[in-house]
Amino acid sequence: MISTSLLLISIFLLLYITEKRRFLNTVVLGLLGLYFFSTVISYPVFLPNEQGIVSKMGIVIILGSFPSIMFVLSIATFFNSKVLLEKEGRKVRNLMLAVFGLSFFIMMIWYVFVIFANIENEIWHILFFYAFLIFGYTMFLYTSIMAYATLYHFTPIFYEPNYIIALGSGLIGDKVPPLLASRLDEAVKQFQKYGERPYIIVSGGQGHDEKVSEAYAMKKYIVDEHQIPAQKILMEDQSTNTEQNMAFSKKIMDKHAQGKKYRSLFVTNNFHVFRASIYAKKAKLDAQGVGSKTAFYYVPNAFTREFIGLLEMYKWIHVTVFLFITLFIGLILRAYV
Repeated sequence: MISTSLLLISIFLLLYITEKRRFLNTVVLGLLGLYFFSTVISYPVFLPNEQGIVSKMGIVIILGSFPSIMFVLSIATFFNSKVLLEKEGRKVRNLMLAVFGLSFFIMMIWYVFVIFANIENEIWHILFFYAFLIFGYTMFLYTSIMAYATLYHFTPIFYEPNYIIALGSGLIGDKVPPLLASRLDEAVKQFQKYGERPYIIVSGGQGHDEKVSEAYAMKKYIVDEHQIPAQKILMEDQSTNTEQNMAFSKKIMDKHAQGKKYRSLFVTNNFHVFRASIYAKKAKLDAQGVGSKTAFYYVPNAFTREFIGLLEMYKWIHVTVFLFITLFIGLILRAYV
């Protein structure tokens, strides 16, 4: 037991110290958490044994906890989506967390139906097991990414950057909305933290519904609101997504540094920091991320979209896992049919 935990901890620390911006880190952290959880659950007070009342208590805890957790989560997600729709408008993207809540609710009902209704048809149990494996794998990734993204967000930066990249997030006409303003305010805070020595790079192109480029509006906001000298702000006004933010900003820094070595950091909202760090790694940027504050009601839904974005980045790995699970269940079904 001790050797396994030490091995997992050692692997995670090695991965984390050598490169924080890696998706594999989330999986190892999730496995570490899963191992400790299974260790706690295996204690006699939880694990059914032959001691009568302890056995019954273990059965109640194990069988009853799953639908209870699913019910609480489904209520929480529906409530959060309601608040989000009221504050941010009736948009499909604001229903993302509600979709997860609906899946929680369906799994809860199916679990109660199959486990507590004494269904004797083995096919029902196998199909539930299949759904549970898919659902469990998804929730394992979700909780692992959430835990690691939180850890990454609170990891301090121990170097002084030469450049601070502020990532764009959309305008309202030519105005900087609150979400983007929080990023720019944090970028200025970092700029002042390092004695106003770094350059700020505002990164974002012009969308079809925007009157000016994001970079232009961002620079204007920083100059007007914080009285930062315009010459300390560089504009990257061609990017349309985070991957391009990083790649195009790197070109500007390479040119501006004139062959000298430099380090940078990027600023985005807290829910977006980890995924943005992976794009920074892909762009070969020596940059860690800093997260700006986001309204609490907005974070769960926004993080869920980030989670889906991360799944998309590594989709073939997840497709392979789903196919493997499907093949495994198919072999079990064949044995019963």
